[in-house]
Amino acid sequence: MSPGRRWFQRLLPAFVSAAALFWLFSNVEIDGIRATLSWRVVAVLVPSLLVYGAVALAIEAASIMQLTPRRPEGFGPWTAARIKCATYLLGIVNYALGAGALAVLLRRRAGLGLGASASVVLLISSLDLVIVIAFGGAGAAVSGIDTASLGTQGVAVAALVGMGFFGGLTLLRIPGPLGPLERIRSLAFFGALRTTPLSVLAQVGCLRVLFSLSFISLSAAAFYAFDIWPGAGRLIAGMMFVALVSALPIAVAGLGTGQAAVLVAFRGLAEPGALLAMSLVLSAGMILLRAAMGLIFAREFTREALDETRERDEVHGQVGTAK
Repeated sequence: MSPGRRWFQRLLPAFVSAAALFWLFSNVEIDGIRATLSWRVVAVLVPSLLVYGAVALAIEAASIMQLTPRRPEGFGPWTAARIKCATYLLGIVNYALGAGALAVLLRRRAGLGLGASASVVLLISSLDLVIVIAFGGAGAAVSGIDTASLGTQGVAVAALVGMGFFGGLTLLRIPGPLGPLERIRSLAFFGALRTTPLSVLAQVGCLRVLFSLSFISLSAAAFYAFDIWPGAGRLIAGMMFVALVSALPIAVAGLGTGQAAVLVAFRGLAEPGALLAMSLVLSAGMILLRAAMGLIFAREFTREALDETRERDEVHGQVGTAK
Protein backbone atom coordinates (compact mmCIF):
# COMPACT_ATOMS: atom_id res chain seq x y z
CA MET A 1 0.00 0.00 0.00
CA SER A 2 1.37 3.42 -0.97
CA PRO A 3 2.05 6.05 1.77
CA GLY A 4 -0.57 8.33 0.21
CA ARG A 5 -3.26 5.67 0.46
CA ARG A 6 -2.32 4.86 4.08
CA TRP A 7 -2.61 8.53 5.01
CA PHE A 8 -5.94 8.75 3.22
CA GLN A 9 -7.28 5.81 5.23
CA ARG A 10 -6.04 7.35 8.47
CA LEU A 11 -7.47 10.81 7.81
CA LEU A 12 -10.81 9.73 6.31
CA PRO A 13 -12.52 8.99 9.68
CA ALA A 14 -11.54 12.45 11.01
CA PHE A 15 -12.86 14.08 7.84
CA VAL A 16 -16.16 12.16 8.03
CA SER A 17 -16.63 13.09 11.70
CA ALA A 18 -15.85 16.75 11.05
CA ALA A 19 -18.18 16.89 8.03
CA ALA A 20 -21.03 15.14 9.88
CA LEU A 21 -20.71 17.40 12.93
CA PHE A 22 -20.56 20.51 10.74
CA TRP A 23 -23.75 19.45 8.98
CA LEU A 24 -25.50 18.69 12.28
CA PHE A 25 -24.57 22.02 13.88
CA SER A 26 -25.62 23.82 10.70
CA ASN A 27 -29.09 22.30 10.90
CA VAL A 28 -29.72 22.34 14.66
CA GLU A 29 -30.06 25.52 16.70
CA ILE A 30 -27.11 26.02 19.05
CA ASP A 31 -29.36 27.69 21.63
CA GLY A 32 -31.42 24.51 21.80
CA ILE A 33 -28.30 22.57 22.69
CA ARG A 34 -27.13 25.02 25.35
CA ALA A 35 -30.56 25.15 27.00
CA THR A 36 -30.44 21.44 27.85
CA LEU A 37 -27.07 21.48 29.63
CA SER A 38 -27.18 21.62 33.42
CA TRP A 39 -25.48 20.30 36.56
CA ARG A 40 -28.10 17.53 36.62
CA VAL A 41 -26.41 16.08 33.54
CA VAL A 42 -23.07 15.96 35.36
CA ALA A 43 -24.58 14.53 38.54
CA VAL A 44 -26.28 11.69 36.68
CA LEU A 45 -23.79 10.84 33.95
CA VAL A 46 -20.45 10.97 35.78
CA PRO A 47 -21.28 8.15 38.25
CA SER A 48 -23.12 6.26 35.51
CA LEU A 49 -20.06 6.39 33.26
CA LEU A 50 -17.76 5.22 36.05
CA VAL A 51 -20.01 2.25 36.87
CA TYR A 52 -20.36 1.41 33.18
CA GLY A 53 -16.59 1.57 32.65
CA ALA A 54 -15.92 -0.83 35.53
CA VAL A 55 -18.68 -3.28 34.59
CA ALA A 56 -17.87 -3.27 30.86
CA LEU A 57 -14.16 -3.81 31.49
CA ALA A 58 -14.86 -6.70 33.88
CA ILE A 59 -17.07 -8.33 31.23
CA GLU A 60 -14.42 -7.83 28.54
CA ALA A 61 -11.73 -9.38 30.74
CA ALA A 62 -13.99 -12.34 31.62
CA SER A 63 -14.74 -12.91 27.92
CA ILE A 64 -11.03 -12.97 27.06
CA MET A 65 -10.28 -15.36 29.93
CA GLN A 66 -13.02 -17.76 28.82
CA LEU A 67 -11.67 -17.86 25.26
CA THR A 68 -7.99 -18.29 26.15
CA PRO A 69 -7.94 -21.49 28.24
CA ARG A 70 -4.22 -22.19 27.59
CA ARG A 71 -2.58 -19.09 28.98
CA PRO A 72 1.04 -18.48 29.95
CA GLU A 73 1.84 -18.09 33.63
CA GLY A 74 1.01 -14.62 34.89
CA PHE A 75 -1.78 -14.01 32.36
CA GLY A 76 -4.80 -13.42 34.60
CA PRO A 77 -7.95 -11.28 34.66
CA TRP A 78 -5.99 -8.11 35.44
CA THR A 79 -3.72 -8.63 32.43
CA ALA A 80 -6.74 -9.32 30.23
CA ALA A 81 -8.37 -6.12 31.51
CA ARG A 82 -5.25 -4.07 30.83
CA ILE A 83 -4.99 -5.48 27.32
CA LYS A 84 -8.57 -4.45 26.65
CA CYS A 85 -7.85 -1.00 28.12
CA ALA A 86 -5.00 -0.63 25.65
CA THR A 87 -7.37 -1.21 22.73
CA TYR A 88 -9.69 1.58 23.92
CA LEU A 89 -7.23 4.28 22.85
CA LEU A 90 -6.87 2.83 19.36
CA GLY A 91 -10.58 2.01 19.17
CA ILE A 92 -11.36 5.68 19.69
CA VAL A 93 -9.68 6.38 16.36
CA ASN A 94 -11.22 3.41 14.58
CA TYR A 95 -13.18 0.37 15.77
CA ALA A 96 -11.30 -1.93 13.39
CA LEU A 97 -7.97 -0.59 14.66
CA GLY A 98 -8.99 -1.44 18.22
CA ALA A 99 -9.97 -4.96 17.19
CA GLY A 100 -6.64 -5.39 15.42
CA ALA A 101 -4.79 -4.18 18.52
CA LEU A 102 -6.60 -6.77 20.64
CA ALA A 103 -5.51 -9.54 18.24
CA VAL A 104 -1.89 -8.31 18.37
CA LEU A 105 -1.81 -8.15 22.16
CA LEU A 106 -3.45 -11.55 22.58
CA ARG A 107 -0.83 -13.03 20.28
CA ARG A 108 2.02 -11.47 22.25
CA ARG A 109 0.73 -11.78 25.80
CA ALA A 110 -1.58 -14.81 25.78
CA GLY A 111 0.74 -16.99 23.70
CA LEU A 112 -1.72 -17.43 20.83
CA GLY A 113 -0.86 -17.69 17.17
CA LEU A 114 -1.87 -14.79 14.94
CA GLY A 115 -4.77 -16.73 13.43
CA ALA A 116 -5.93 -17.97 16.84
CA SER A 117 -5.87 -14.47 18.36
CA ALA A 118 -7.76 -13.06 15.37
CA SER A 119 -10.33 -15.87 15.74
CA VAL A 120 -10.98 -14.87 19.37
CA VAL A 121 -11.61 -11.28 18.28
CA LEU A 122 -13.86 -12.52 15.45
CA LEU A 123 -15.89 -14.65 17.86
CA ILE A 124 -16.45 -11.80 20.32
CA SER A 125 -17.32 -9.36 17.53
CA SER A 126 -19.70 -11.85 15.91
CA LEU A 127 -21.53 -12.48 19.17
CA ASP A 128 -21.80 -8.75 19.81
CA LEU A 129 -23.24 -8.17 16.34
CA VAL A 130 -25.83 -10.92 16.71
CA ILE A 131 -26.85 -9.73 20.20
CA VAL A 132 -27.08 -6.07 19.20
CA ILE A 133 -29.29 -6.92 16.20
CA ALA A 134 -31.40 -9.29 18.32
CA PHE A 135 -31.95 -6.60 20.95
CA GLY A 136 -32.68 -4.05 18.25
CA GLY A 137 -35.24 -6.29 16.58
CA ALA A 138 -36.94 -7.11 19.87
CA GLY A 139 -37.00 -3.45 20.85
CA ALA A 140 -38.47 -2.42 17.50
CA ALA A 141 -41.14 -5.11 17.79
CA VAL A 142 -42.47 -3.82 21.12
CA SER A 143 -41.87 -0.09 20.73
CA GLY A 144 -44.34 0.75 17.98
CA ILE A 145 -41.77 2.90 16.16
CA ASP A 146 -43.60 4.71 13.33
CA THR A 147 -45.45 1.65 12.05
CA ALA A 148 -46.07 -1.92 13.03
CA SER A 149 -44.36 -3.05 9.83
CA LEU A 150 -41.05 -1.60 11.07
CA GLY A 151 -41.22 -3.80 14.14
CA THR A 152 -41.92 -6.82 11.93
CA GLN A 153 -38.96 -5.92 9.73
CA GLY A 154 -36.74 -5.60 12.80
CA VAL A 155 -37.69 -9.08 13.96
CA ALA A 156 -37.14 -10.46 10.45
CA VAL A 157 -33.65 -8.94 10.22
CA ALA A 158 -32.75 -10.23 13.70
CA ALA A 159 -34.02 -13.71 12.77
CA LEU A 160 -32.02 -13.74 9.51
CA VAL A 161 -28.81 -12.64 11.24
CA GLY A 162 -29.31 -15.22 14.00
CA MET A 163 -29.97 -17.98 11.47
CA GLY A 164 -26.89 -16.93 9.49
CA PHE A 165 -24.67 -16.98 12.57
CA PHE A 166 -25.86 -20.29 13.96
CA GLY A 167 -25.96 -21.82 10.48
CA GLY A 168 -22.35 -20.80 9.89
CA LEU A 169 -21.42 -22.08 13.34
CA THR A 170 -23.03 -25.44 12.57
CA LEU A 171 -21.25 -25.62 9.22
CA LEU A 172 -17.88 -24.99 10.88
CA ARG A 173 -18.50 -27.78 13.40
CA ILE A 174 -19.95 -30.50 11.17
CA PRO A 175 -17.81 -33.65 11.51
CA GLY A 176 -16.26 -34.95 8.34
CA PRO A 177 -14.84 -33.16 5.28
CA LEU A 178 -16.78 -30.40 3.50
CA GLY A 179 -15.22 -30.84 0.10
CA PRO A 180 -14.22 -27.52 -1.48
CA LEU A 181 -15.26 -25.65 1.69
CA GLU A 182 -12.90 -27.63 3.89
CA ARG A 183 -9.95 -25.31 3.17
CA ILE A 184 -12.01 -22.33 4.30
CA ARG A 185 -13.29 -24.09 7.41
CA SER A 186 -9.77 -25.13 8.43
CA LEU A 187 -8.43 -21.56 8.43
CA ALA A 188 -7.01 -20.54 11.82
CA PHE A 189 -9.14 -17.38 11.54
CA PHE A 190 -12.22 -19.52 12.31
CA GLY A 191 -10.49 -21.52 15.04
CA ALA A 192 -12.40 -20.13 18.02
CA LEU A 193 -15.75 -20.50 16.27
CA ARG A 194 -14.85 -24.05 15.26
CA THR A 195 -13.32 -25.44 18.47
CA THR A 196 -14.70 -23.49 21.45
CA PRO A 197 -16.89 -25.88 23.51
CA LEU A 198 -20.58 -25.06 23.29
CA SER A 199 -20.75 -24.62 27.08
CA VAL A 200 -18.01 -21.97 26.92
CA LEU A 201 -19.67 -20.37 23.91
CA ALA A 202 -22.92 -20.11 25.89
CA GLN A 203 -21.09 -18.52 28.84
CA VAL A 204 -19.40 -15.97 26.59
CA GLY A 205 -22.74 -15.29 24.93
CA CYS A 206 -24.27 -14.52 28.33
CA LEU A 207 -21.36 -12.19 29.10
CA ARG A 208 -21.89 -10.33 25.82
CA VAL A 209 -25.61 -9.99 26.59
CA LEU A 210 -24.63 -8.37 29.89
CA PHE A 211 -22.23 -6.12 27.97
CA SER A 212 -25.04 -4.88 25.70
CA LEU A 213 -27.34 -4.43 28.71
CA SER A 214 -24.71 -2.28 30.43
CA PHE A 215 -24.59 0.01 27.38
CA ILE A 216 -28.39 0.19 27.29
CA SER A 217 -28.40 1.09 31.00
CA LEU A 218 -25.86 3.87 30.41
CA SER A 219 -27.97 5.16 27.53
CA ALA A 220 -31.05 5.16 29.77
CA ALA A 221 -29.11 7.24 32.31
CA ALA A 222 -28.17 9.72 29.55
CA PHE A 223 -31.80 10.12 28.49
CA TYR A 224 -32.85 10.54 32.13
CA ALA A 225 -30.15 13.19 32.67
CA PHE A 226 -31.68 15.24 29.84
CA ASP A 227 -35.24 14.58 31.08
CA ILE A 228 -36.17 12.54 28.01
CA TRP A 229 -37.77 9.11 28.15
CA PRO A 230 -38.36 7.15 24.93
CA GLY A 231 -39.83 4.04 26.53
CA ALA A 232 -37.95 0.78 26.98
CA GLY A 233 -38.63 -0.68 23.54
CA ARG A 234 -37.67 2.40 21.61
CA LEU A 235 -34.64 2.99 23.84
CA ILE A 236 -33.32 -0.51 23.10
CA ALA A 237 -34.12 -0.46 19.36
CA GLY A 238 -32.80 3.07 18.88
CA MET A 239 -29.56 2.68 20.83
CA MET A 240 -28.77 -0.64 19.17
CA PHE A 241 -29.14 1.12 15.82
CA VAL A 242 -26.87 3.90 17.09
CA ALA A 243 -24.32 1.33 18.29
CA LEU A 244 -24.21 -0.31 14.86
CA VAL A 245 -23.75 3.01 13.05
CA SER A 246 -21.14 4.22 15.53
CA ALA A 247 -19.12 1.01 15.11
CA LEU A 248 -18.71 1.56 11.36
CA PRO A 249 -15.00 2.34 10.78
CA ILE A 250 -15.73 5.56 8.88
CA ALA A 251 -15.65 8.10 11.72
CA VAL A 252 -13.59 8.80 14.82
CA ALA A 253 -15.30 6.93 17.68
CA GLY A 254 -18.60 7.29 15.84
CA LEU A 255 -18.56 11.08 16.31
CA GLY A 256 -20.96 12.70 13.89
CA THR A 257 -22.34 9.46 12.51
CA GLY A 258 -23.57 8.41 15.97
CA GLN A 259 -25.24 11.79 16.52
CA ALA A 260 -26.96 11.59 13.14
CA ALA A 261 -28.18 8.09 14.04
CA VAL A 262 -29.64 9.41 17.33
CA LEU A 263 -31.58 12.13 15.48
CA VAL A 264 -32.97 9.53 13.08
CA ALA A 265 -33.79 6.86 15.70
CA PHE A 266 -35.46 9.24 18.16
CA ARG A 267 -37.00 11.73 15.74
CA GLY A 268 -40.04 13.44 17.23
CA LEU A 269 -39.26 12.35 20.79
CA ALA A 270 -37.68 15.68 21.78
CA GLU A 271 -36.27 18.82 20.20
CA PRO A 272 -33.33 18.08 17.87
CA GLY A 273 -31.10 20.31 20.03
CA ALA A 274 -31.83 18.22 23.13
CA LEU A 275 -31.19 14.92 21.30
CA LEU A 276 -27.98 16.23 19.80
CA ALA A 277 -26.76 17.55 23.16
CA MET A 278 -27.53 14.23 24.86
CA SER A 279 -25.72 12.26 22.19
CA LEU A 280 -22.67 14.55 22.18
CA VAL A 281 -22.34 14.47 25.97
CA LEU A 282 -22.69 10.69 26.05
CA SER A 283 -20.12 10.21 23.27
CA ALA A 284 -17.69 12.69 24.84
CA GLY A 285 -18.06 11.00 28.22
CA MET A 286 -17.34 7.55 26.79
CA ILE A 287 -14.34 8.80 24.82
CA LEU A 288 -12.84 10.55 27.85
CA LEU A 289 -13.50 7.54 30.07
CA ARG A 290 -11.87 5.08 27.68
CA ALA A 291 -8.94 7.36 26.94
CA ALA A 292 -8.29 7.76 30.67
CA MET A 293 -8.54 4.01 31.27
CA GLY A 294 -6.10 3.34 28.46
CA LEU A 295 -3.60 5.95 29.63
CA ILE A 296 -3.77 5.01 33.31
CA PHE A 297 -3.84 1.22 33.11
CA ALA A 298 -2.31 0.16 29.83
CA ARG A 299 -0.06 2.79 28.27
CA GLU A 300 2.76 0.33 27.55
CA PHE A 301 0.37 -2.16 25.92
CA THR A 302 -0.97 0.60 23.68
CA ARG A 303 2.57 1.48 22.62
CA GLU A 304 3.26 -2.19 21.93
CA ALA A 305 0.21 -2.52 19.67
CA LEU A 306 1.07 0.72 17.86
CA ASP A 307 4.64 -0.41 17.23
CA GLU A 308 3.39 -3.67 15.71
CA THR A 309 0.95 -1.77 13.49
CA ARG A 310 3.68 0.56 12.27
CA GLU A 311 6.02 -2.35 11.56
CA ARG A 312 3.33 -3.99 9.44
CA ASP A 313 2.69 -0.75 7.56
CA GLU A 314 6.41 -0.43 6.81
CA VAL A 315 6.62 -4.03 5.61
CA HIS A 316 3.55 -3.62 3.41
CA GLY A 317 4.97 -0.38 2.06
CA GLN A 318 8.27 -2.07 1.19
CA VAL A 319 6.44 -4.95 -0.48
CA GLY A 320 4.32 -2.50 -2.47
CA THR A 321 7.41 -0.57 -3.56
CA ALA A 322 9.16 -3.79 -4.60
CA LYS A 323 6.18 -4.72 -6.73
